[in-house]
Amino acid sequence: MALLLKASDLRPLFETPSSMDALLEGITAVMGNLQAGEGVNHPDLRLTLEDHKRTLRFLSATAPGCGVGMRAWPLFPGAQDANFILLFDGATGSFQALVAGGEINVWRTGAPAGVACRFLGRKNAKRVGLLGSGRQARGQLLAICRAMPSLEQVRVFSPTEEHRTRFAKEMSAWLEVEVEPVGDARAAVEGADIIDVATKSRNPVLESQWISHGALIITIASGQIPPELVLRSRVLASWKKEVLEGKPPREPYKAMIADQVWSADQIVGELGEVIAGHVTGRRDDSEVVIFEMPGVPMWDTAAAAWAYGWALKNKVGSPFSLM
Repeated sequence: MALLLKASDLRPLFETPSSMDALLEGITAVMGNLQAGEGVNHPDLRLTLEDHKRTLRFLSATAPGCGVGMRAWPLFPGAQDANFILLFDGATGSFQALVAGGEINVWRTGAPAGVACRFLGRKNAKRVGLLGSGRQARGQLLAICRAMPSLEQVRVFSPTEEHRTRFAKEMSAWLEVEVEPVGDARAAVEGADIIDVATKSRNPVLESQWISHGALIITIASGQIPPELVLRSRVLASWKKEVLEGKPPREPYKAMIADQVWSADQIVGELGEVIAGHVTGRRDDSEVVIFEMPGVPMWDTAAAAWAYGWALKNKVGSPFSLM
């Protein structure tokens, strides 16, 4: 019998920082499995509404040990109950869960950043520079802190002082780490070991000369880092194909390739290849590493299986049947 997992059912899961630990392990496993040929990211599906202007997007993946998942969400505001994940048993195809979207997307996007820090960051990382103070920034910082117990300080900048101040206060208490709001992006990232760009901007939000040797830069959206930084960095991706062939392709890489100042071959590999031992991530502690992090459908399947497992253990959710 399947479970309906509403946002209210999952709230206790998302209120507990240590819940992220199991998701970090799940994301690590599926990314390694993908490189071993044991999982499938299926092509996405986009359905237009009657006005031919608004679109619903569906992403699906088969992940060993997690099952088969399909995420649906509207690429426009205002749709009701249209953001969710369907989870099926990977062996039998039986329907297991209908999982509310929203907050689970924040966690499934945050967890890969934490995994990247483990495999691409310096082992003694002490300071995080965070750009952004919204929901995604919250998930990113949670995962990074759970993945890197050596961290001692976070500096956060976002354009609205009230937002970054409130974020710093809340996250300091929730994660038990010093989070300091600062007045500009440079103050946040200068001297940081890990730099996480979690803003909505599609233009560069930092400058290459601000970045210290040995830093890891994580960016979740297109266009947020300057070409000059790319040229001095070792670049890896969550999904190379999505960086190069996504709709639209990621910047600044598309423009740099068109200008013949950089090539697609300079993306040295995917994080899953590093996890599987097929590609070297960081070569030394002085190297600047960029991790481009477009979403991967297997993350949704792993996150849905993680939430479903927690719900079964804690007897949460509403069973239902279509019979």
